[in-house]
Amino acid sequence: MKKHLILLATILLVVSCSKSRVLVDVREIDFINKSHVTVKGTPVIAQWPIGIRDIAVCDSFLVVLSQERDAQLCVYSNDFELLGRFCYMGRADNEFIMQPRWFATQVLKGSNGNTLIPLLDGHWGVKVMDIQKSLESQGTVIVKQNDYSGTREFTIENEDAMTRMRAGIQYVFLDNDINHVFESYNYTMMDIVVNVEPSCAVMHDTAQIKNFKYLSYFDDNEFNYLLGSLDKHPDRNLVIKPLMYMDYILFFDLDNDRTFAIHQSGSLSFDDELPVVNEKMITGSDGDVNIEEQPVCHFAESACSDSFFMIEYYAGDYSASASDSSNPAPELLFFDWEGNFLKSVKLDTPVGCITYDERKQVLYGIGGENDRIISFDLSSVVSDIAK
Repeated sequence: MKKHLILLATILLVVSCSKSRVLVDVREIDFINKSHVTVKGTPVIAQWPIGIRDIAVCDSFLVVLSQERDAQLCVYSNDFELLGRFCYMGRADNEFIMQPRWFATQVLKGSNGNTLIPLLDGHWGVKVMDIQKSLESQGTVIVKQNDYSGTREFTIENEDAMTRMRAGIQYVFLDNDINHVFESYNYTMMDIVVNVEPSCAVMHDTAQIKNFKYLSYFDDNEFNYLLGSLDKHPDRNLVIKPLMYMDYILFFDLDNDRTFAIHQSGSLSFDDELPVVNEKMITGSDGDVNIEEQPVCHFAESACSDSFFMIEYYAGDYSASASDSSNPAPELLFFDWEGNFLKSVKLDTPVGCITYDERKQVLYGIGGENDRIISFDLSSVVSDIAK
């Protein structure tokens, strides 16, 4: 009898030890080093502002954020004709105290069909700009505001204490409404009442708060492995979070209450012992201060269409073997919204802040110099995907 109990305990121990830390379904796939075609970038010639910070295709417009104090947002036509300059610095309702930022290049729709862009004005909240009305009046028209104070309070499920979290850029809007928010927390904040595990995401509005936990536990020294940006399907409440330092893409299908992930088979997993990754300031013998190198970037910028999304990828052989290791060109990986790998290509030019024009089947990105926009014709790639 004692032998049977020992055997049972051993089996239970093995089973418990082999259980994954990840609390959602994970599908192992293979997408590394599958790129066999190089897509060449072409500089777009237009009257661009000085110091381009970000770009986004918004319906039939190309919208550009710049570092200029005045006219921080410029709107261009499909043919790159400058249509108007907006978002001046100031304290009026239609001005911005800080340089505006947007949310995963997210576009909302007005009841009249107009194109609405949510812009974050630092800690002063979200202002939604109506592009068509702004172009008609040649002044910045703000149609909605949400006065986020920079701190939001909500109760985490199964916890009695109230937790204060700072508002950040890591959230997107659901249901075409800036009051309905999906947020992702990458790390434990130092000034909160209760430490919230960074393995969580939260969906909340005035009516509900829902917590999505996708890891069973998380150590403080591992927080960097959950860094990653959010992006959203153009129409559905389907959010992706590609991780910067691991080969995971998390999916939050909020309409169907489904959370899942895809993972490169054989690569570093949350079930492995994760290396400690903390930035350290190191002073050399010559007195120069250097920052200890971070892990290799995996997934970076993403862009979405109705049927697929694409992500810049730097952990493959193509980027790793670049002659300029400080500024390598990425691969561009294509996935459908169920997490199936579709195709990948090599970009010949390093670009950031990518955005995709589904009508023209063209990808845009900011070149190494911040006053350059580079275009990539993806028509042949999209044609292959559609076959």
